[in-house]
Amino acid sequence: MHFLDRKHNLGLLNSISEEIIHCPSCQGEIEVSAITAGSQIICPYCNHQFASFKFFGHYRLQRLLGEGGMGSVYEALDTKLNRLVAIKVLKAGLSHDKKFSATFLREVEITASLSHPNIVQVFSFGEHNNQYYLVMELIGHYTLDHEINKRKRMTEAEVIDIGIGVASGLQFALEKGNLIHRDIKPGNILLSNSRVPKVVDFGLALTPETAEESTGEVWGTPYYVSPERLEGVTEDFRSDMYSLGMTLYHTLAGRPAFEATTAELVAMMHITDQPLPLQTYVPSISEQASYAIMRAMARDPEKRFQSYHEFISQLEDAKRRLASPVAAPSRTVIAQPEADNKQMLMVIGIGVAIVVIGVVGFIAYRMFNAI
Repeated sequence: MHFLDRKHNLGLLNSISEEIIHCPSCQGEIEVSAITAGSQIICPYCNHQFASFKFFGHYRLQRLLGEGGMGSVYEALDTKLNRLVAIKVLKAGLSHDKKFSATFLREVEITASLSHPNIVQVFSFGEHNNQYYLVMELIGHYTLDHEINKRKRMTEAEVIDIGIGVASGLQFALEKGNLIHRDIKPGNILLSNSRVPKVVDFGLALTPETAEESTGEVWGTPYYVSPERLEGVTEDFRSDMYSLGMTLYHTLAGRPAFEATTAELVAMMHITDQPLPLQTYVPSISEQASYAIMRAMARDPEKRFQSYHEFISQLEDAKRRLASPVAAPSRTVIAQPEADNKQMLMVIGIGVAIVVIGVVGFIAYRMFNAI
């Protein structure tokens, strides 16, 4: 941490003003260029301890919420509208990629028009100091990824609700903007205070037209990425469905469907291997939920659900059965072990013999009395 003399040259101070904050106690100027927003710092002038912050345009970055391959997400105060927001600041290098820039700006503009309970609302986007940024509604503090790390696994009812919500949001994006998300994973699913799942980060989203132009570069997390994306073939909404299925599998099982020592080996398993049935890790899971999730993550897109409507319908059926289980008439014949069969025959034989002896005795008694 660096600090500046209060009489620091005004011109230089203005040029780096976004890296300078004032101590809330003594108003001393402190340079925070190397400090993460939200970190606890001590004022070098008065020893006052407080949480650091930074400015990005008119947004005051107050706390780091998460980091990814494309940038960092902060809790921020919009000083113009005086409201808390989430702002994603993309890495500076991405702004120099003209193809990425054109795709990003076009698709984010579409995303900003989406208004759905299961999609995080984008308020605005733009460029500042050669960095693109997205301003979004602030939803709680936790992602599904955080929840998995904390609890290891979630209940079947919770996972079904997450699946229905996320699939509904993806269906809306597909119908409204013809968008494919391309990076569905636990880290891109936020949970609101009321446990409503919300899809975030449509920054990688493509329409079918731009999907045709995609170079096939894999940005997605290898635990959840679809086989067709890994193979560089054209993607459609079923690629997102596969990633959602993999996400729900992980959330239920407490582990990804595929695990290996390297990301490359995990990626290869998506192409060559078949996940173990969910019952392997969750013996109590209902047949309906297991079927829905395992079909959504079928290796061949043609074997997945062919619409989100089908997928949601199957999950809703699983939810209904879970809430109101009704025992169906059993038509199953349970085979007995051979030893048990012999014992049963012996018991039946003894019983028959007793009945026969009884009948014969009764007849003999009647005949004797009649003489």
